[in-house]
Amino acid sequence: MKFTFSPHIAVQVRDYVKAADFYENVLGMQKVKHSEAETHFIKDGINFYMENSESGFTFFEFKVESVADAQELLEREGCKVTQVYNEKSKMIADPYGMRFHIWED
Repeated sequence: MKFTFSPHIAVQVRDYVKAADFYENVLGMQKVKHSEAETHFIKDGINFYMENSESGFTFFEFKVESVADAQELLEREGCKVTQVYNEKSKMIADPYGMRFHIWED
């Protein structure tokens, strides 16, 4: 199973307005799109999504050839599916505290 790292990272922050201002004005990320729930930034070829949420999780994203095969492998390794967007797009929690998105074309 091949997991290809995608140039997309999402973080959930508690003080969304201040955090968005910090990442844009202090760290120099370019704002692409903004709403009350999410801001999309880009910096050095990486897409960075900031979500307004109390959860505080960070999510990486991996493209896979088959979400079903990847899910089977990951569940054998102790991972759990935390959200299903559709059969080709799922959020995963690993047994070590990290969360990530897997998707296929």
